[in-house]
Amino acid sequence: MLLFPLVTGPAGFPLIPDYPVSPMLDANALSQLTQLKQNIRADKNLATGTIRGSQGRFGFVTLDDGRDIFLPPDEMARVLPGDRVEVALGDSGESNGEGENRKLQAELDKLLDSPQKVVVGQYLIRGKGHFVAVDMPQLNRWIFLPPKARSNAKEGDYLLCRITRHPFEDGKGQAKVTEVLGSPGEAGIEHKVTCRKYQLKGEWSKEQLQQVKEIQARSLQQLPDYAGRAQLQQLPFVTIDSATTMDMDDALCVERRGDGWQLTVAIADPSSTIAPGTALDKVALKRANTAYLPGRAISMLPQELSHNTYSLVPGEERPALVCHMQVESDGRISDTRFEFGLIRSHHKLSYLGVADWLQNDNTDAVPAECQPMLRELAECSHALNRYRAEHLLLMEERDDYYLQLDDKWHISAIRRDQRNLAQQIVEEAMLATNRCAGDLLAQHPGHGLFSGHGGFRPERLESIKAILQQELPQLAELDLATLDGYRQLIRQLQQNADTAGLLAAFRLMLQASELTTEALPHMGLGMDYYATVTSPIRRYNDLHNHRALRAILEQSSGEALNAEQLGTLQQGASSARQASRDLEQWLHCLFLQQQPAATWAGRVSRVTSQGVSVVLTDWGINGFVKLDPKAYQFDQDRMTLSSDEGGFVLNQEVQVTLERVDLDKKRINFALVVTEG
Repeated sequence: MLLFPLVTGPAGFPLIPDYPVSPMLDANALSQLTQLKQNIRADKNLATGTIRGSQGRFGFVTLDDGRDIFLPPDEMARVLPGDRVEVALGDSGESNGEGENRKLQAELDKLLDSPQKVVVGQYLIRGKGHFVAVDMPQLNRWIFLPPKARSNAKEGDYLLCRITRHPFEDGKGQAKVTEVLGSPGEAGIEHKVTCRKYQLKGEWSKEQLQQVKEIQARSLQQLPDYAGRAQLQQLPFVTIDSATTMDMDDALCVERRGDGWQLTVAIADPSSTIAPGTALDKVALKRANTAYLPGRAISMLPQELSHNTYSLVPGEERPALVCHMQVESDGRISDTRFEFGLIRSHHKLSYLGVADWLQNDNTDAVPAECQPMLRELAECSHALNRYRAEHLLLMEERDDYYLQLDDKWHISAIRRDQRNLAQQIVEEAMLATNRCAGDLLAQHPGHGLFSGHGGFRPERLESIKAILQQELPQLAELDLATLDGYRQLIRQLQQNADTAGLLAAFRLMLQASELTTEALPHMGLGMDYYATVTSPIRRYNDLHNHRALRAILEQSSGEALNAEQLGTLQQGASSARQASRDLEQWLHCLFLQQQPAATWAGRVSRVTSQGVSVVLTDWGINGFVKLDPKAYQFDQDRMTLSSDEGGFVLNQEVQVTLERVDLDKKRINFALVVTEG
C-alpha cells in the first residue's frame, strides 16, 4: 500500500512528492519505497538532449538521436537554451503554437549540465520586482535580481550578469550583475552589448603580445624551411581586394599556356611562424575566424601580424603557400601542384579599379603593366565558371549591402552593390584553389579539415520526391542523397526558368554546411571535396589546412584536430556568424525607426502558415508580413500561400510599408501595399 498520494506530471508519468518519510517506517518499507521509485523511473521513456528555445514561451529538446521534441511552456520556464537535460517522453496531441501537431512532448527529469553561466540583458523594474530581461536567441525570460545583486545599475541599463540560481527546480532563477555595460543612446552600445553577448574579445594577453614581438623580430632567413622554399619573387603577383583592405591573404598571377592558362595563387602563410599549441594558436582556435561586424572587425590574429607581417603588401617579400593550376580552355583543371615559397606582390589593386578597366576600358583605373594579365585572368575566370556551370554547381547570386555608420555607430546609409567582374575573378580563383586542396587532402586521410555539405535534410527527401513525381516525373528517380543525383537535379532546375519557384523552395530544405575531419562531398557546390586554404589569417580551419598540406608535402605525420578542438572551432565560428546577424538586425531596426513613411519594393524570401518574410530590395532588410491564416492555404513543401484571390510564392515582388519595429525582440513587421491591376 502506498503511503502517499500518487500524482502525475504533464506527460502523464507518476511523480513522487518529496514528503518527509516517517521514522516509523521499517527497513523493509524503505526498501519497498526505493524499489518503487526505481521501477517508476525504469518505466519512463527517458532520453537525453539539448534545450532549444523558440519565439514563443514553449521550446524543444533536440535529442541525441536528432529528433526535436516539444517542451511545454511550464517546462521551458525551468531551463535555458543550451542546457543538457534528461527528459521523459510522453504522447501529446497538442499544437506547438505554430500550427504543427507534436506526437511527443517532453517532461524534464534531470538537469545534466548548464553551460550558460553568464547572460546579457536589460535592467527592468516591474512593481517591486527587479529583473534582467535576457537578450538570448529564442528565449523569452526575465531573471530576478535580488537587492544585493543589482550593483549600481539603473533601470534601462544593459547588464552583464552571472546566473546564481538555475531555474530548474521551481522556474525561479536568479542572477547577479557583474558589469554595467551602458545605457540606451550611448555611442556604440549596440556593438558593446553584442560582443559581450557572444563573448567576442578584441584584446590580447601579455603572452600573446610577446609572441607577436618575437615573430616580428624574426627575419625571413630565420624561417626553419627558408632554404627549401621556392623562389617566386619574379612572378607578377597582384592582390585584388577592397580598397581599404589591409589583411591581404591572397595574390594572383596567370600566364597563357597553349590553349589554356597557368593560374598561380599565392596565399599568406602564418603557419610559417605560428606553431600549434602556442599562445596565438590557442586564441586563434577559440576565435575561429575574424568576426566582421558592421563598422568593426574583431580579428583572429593581432593586426600587427594580419595587416603587416603576413599580409601580402606590395613590394614586400612574404612566405606563402602557392597553388599552381593548369586550367584548360574548357575550364578543366588538368594539373595541380602545391608548394611553399617566397613571393612578392607587385601591385595592390581594388575591385572597383579592376572592374572599371575590364568593363569600362578605363585605362587609368589600373597600372598599364597589369592590364594584359588582367585580361587573361578574366578569360581564365570565365572558363572556370563555365566548367562549374556544366559539371559542378553555381551558387545563387546575391547583392552585397554595405552599412555606413555615423558617430553613434548607427546606420546612416545602406549601399547596394552587385558583384562585379573583379570579384568574380577572385572568387573563381579561390574556389579552384580550395577544390584542389580538398582533392589532395582527401588522398591523405587524417590530415585536413573539410567543408562538407550533405544536400537536402533527410526528413525532406520524401516530400521532394513526391513533388518531383507530380511536377517533373523524369527527375523523380534520382537518388538525391548522393552527390551525382543532387547535382543533376539542381542543374536541371537552374536551366529551366519555369522551375525557379521549386528551386527556391528546395534551397530552404538544405542542410547547413559543416567542418569535418572526414572527406565528405560539398553538395551545395557540387564538388567531391572542398577544403578552404585561401584565408589563413582570417580563418583557423585554413591555417590548420596549411599545416596539413605541409605535412603531406614533407611526408610527415602532422597533427590532426581532436573532437574537443573541432567543437571549439565550430562554436567560435557559429558565435561570430550569430553576432554579425544579431547586430545587423538591431541596427536595421534603429534605422527603419528613423525613416519617414514610405512604400518600399521587396521580394518574398520565406513563406509560413502565418505570413511571409520580405527582404527590401534597396536595403537588404528583412521583415515579416503577418497574414490571416484562415484566408490562405499553406503548402509547406512548395513554400506557397494560395487563395481564390491570389497568393504568395518565393521571390515574388511586393510593395510594403513599415508597420512596427519591436526593439526588445529586434523584430520588424511590414504591411503589404495592394496595388491595383
